[in-house]
Amino acid sequence: MLGPLPALHRFLLVLAALVVCVGIGFWFGVMPQVPLNVRVGLLAGTAAGVAAAFVLVHDFRERQARPARARKRTL
Repeated sequence: MLGPLPALHRFLLVLAALVVCVGIGFWFGVMPQVPLNVRVGLLAGTAAGVAAAFVLVHDFRERQARPARARKRTL
């Protein structure tokens, strides 16, 4: 978890994780030594990219809800 990020930075981080993981999946798919189809490599890379993006931008800390104070209005 990288902390609370602005929306643009989260988007760029998710995009970078997806591009890298899909690229690695494609690379595994076209290597003749690895018995994978290109389509399977792309699907595996996309799944890994989605998982990596979720882990990078998700806040895993549990937040405790604080009770809100209500003020009495006097008319």
